[in-house]
Amino acid sequence: MTLKNSIKTLKDALQGIKKLQYDKKRIKIVFVDGGSTDGSLKILEEFRDQNINEYSDIKVISGDYNITEGRNTCIRNAEGDFILFIDSDVVVPPDLLIELENLFSSDPKIAFVNVPCIVEKGKEGWVDKFYRSIGEPQGMSCAALRISALKEVGPYFVGFPKGENPNELIFRLKKRGYGYTVLKKEALHIKHKPRGFLDYLKYCFSASVIYHYQEIKSGSKYLILKYLYYSALLGSLVLIPFLLLFFIPFLLLLMILFILYLKRSHGNPYSLLAIIAGMVLPIGMLFLILKRIFKKSQF
Repeated sequence: MTLKNSIKTLKDALQGIKKLQYDKKRIKIVFVDGGSTDGSLKILEEFRDQNINEYSDIKVISGDYNITEGRNTCIRNAEGDFILFIDSDVVVPPDLLIELENLFSSDPKIAFVNVPCIVEKGKEGWVDKFYRSIGEPQGMSCAALRISALKEVGPYFVGFPKGENPNELIFRLKKRGYGYTVLKKEALHIKHKPRGFLDYLKYCFSASVIYHYQEIKSGSKYLILKYLYYSALLGSLVLIPFLLLFFIPFLLLLMILFILYLKRSHGNPYSLLAIIAGMVLPIGMLFLILKRIFKKSQF
């Protein structure tokens, strides 16, 4: 677990860990605190002191860590075959470790397992409903990894100062022949506010394109095609007022995406708004590239 100033949710997350149905002597827990000032570190130390005899080991590491450095510190301190990341605002189901062990044992090529995190009732936003419907990895809030595969592909995430990018890690794992999957079992994500469509648009314009830029540099052909597709869709839309002929390719591209998103989301109409968000991606990528060119041209 990596955290910073998580006093509002930490105790609930720790209770979820304590209730895990598994031989505790086979579990090592690593907490990496990024410099909390709200009492979170004290709670971690109390948890360690009260439970140290039940587990193989409990380590509490504190320092000036960001989320990526914290994850890699967890990995460096891990022992055994698998590592499970649990964020400080996630409550895991009691039988989660048993489910994960069975899944990893069933296929030696599975290296990444995402556990969907469902937001508290009444606090679900568009983003939560969208990702739940398409059944894709939703980040590292609750995710398990095969340690031997991690040693093959290197550190969790490097290259950008902002945030983390699990898709980039999945891409590197796939290049080595490993697979990933999404668990059917769900964890509870304790949220203070829902994530709406406008939040997703902002994400597409900023953080998302940074991650995509890194993945494209790593050789992701899928993302190159995705950006070409959305660029063609956006370009056709922009050119329609000048030449009505562009309405035909725009309509065809749009219909393909409509069918694709409805199929992937099992008919969830919320997913159709992702098409609008997709057209923001090329604009964000252009802005990022121009920003980097401008910075390099400065002396």
